[in-house]
Amino acid sequence: MGENISPLHPAPCPLSSSTTGNEIMVQIADECEKYGFEILDDGIYHHDVKLGEVGCTNGRWWVIRASLEHQQKVPCDSAMDAVWSLSMVQVTCCEDLLDRPFETLTVEEWRRLVEYQPMSESRELVAV
Repeated sequence: MGENISPLHPAPCPLSSSTTGNEIMVQIADECEKYGFEILDDGIYHHDVKLGEVGCTNGRWWVIRASLEHQQKVPCDSAMDAVWSLSMVQVTCCEDLLDRPFETLTVEEWRRLVEYQPMSESRELVAV
């Protein structure tokens, strides 16, 4: 009998000698679309914040979360699981980062603050 596959337990990365990188990218893109994520050359983003990377090597899915200090490939069961784990990353807006003590910011959060440009309405000064 064939392997029993359900939506909760999807098939492992279906790599064969004829599988292409495009087929893997399609699976990743389909999952990213469900969450409104954007795929760029260097990873997966949400609202201009890098969440991480997802891939499949030698038939095994993996995810790298950009929010972790020691970024390494974490094994996953499928593209669905990998992208779902990126959806759990809490995206903090730059305005919120400005309210935190600087010594608690990660390297990525510092980078975001350096590139941050406030919205025009937040530049208003109010005189009393």
